[in-house]
Amino acid sequence: MLSACGGSPKTHFHTLVTEPSGQAMHVSVRGDNPIEVGHVTLPGTLDRLWLVTRGEGTSIEISDRDRWVAPLNELIQRALTADLRDRIGVPFVVAPGDPSPPGGVRVLAVNIEQFSGDATGQVVLEADWVIRDPGRRTGEESRHAVIHVDAGSSRPEAITAAMSLAIAKLSDRIAAAA
Repeated sequence: MLSACGGSPKTHFHTLVTEPSGQAMHVSVRGDNPIEVGHVTLPGTLDRLWLVTRGEGTSIEISDRDRWVAPLNELIQRALTADLRDRIGVPFVVAPGDPSPPGGVRVLAVNIEQFSGDATGQVVLEADWVIRDPGRRTGEESRHAVIHVDAGSSRPEAITAAMSLAIAKLSDRIAAAA
């Protein structure tokens, strides 16, 4: 009599976490309106629940055991919001879904071009971002950031922790320009 061995491998769930600023930030916020992190745009290769890592050459690896607890763009939006609140203060950052103050909010638009780790444990975050004042659609300066973080390992836990750190470093740059 034959019996089935094993089963499917256990799924591991990951999230992005808030990383406190590594330095004391004394940021004076420009403008009277608080910032709200708007929708984060991801390329199709990253817009999935499964963890994606860069392979050799032009290949990518999509894990069958490691996944995000929520859509990655939402996790990035929440981590950016929490990191910015840590850096420039809760009164100056409105969480997505919170009521807007009477004067409106400035919206942080983020377009992620690349955000993944590789087999050597190197995480790369490449993003364009802009903070738009209420009622304005033009004239704001778009900024570009390329951030590298060494995860120290290619294990999914190390990669996702390094991804949180990369978001924190992006938050540092945004806070300095806010």
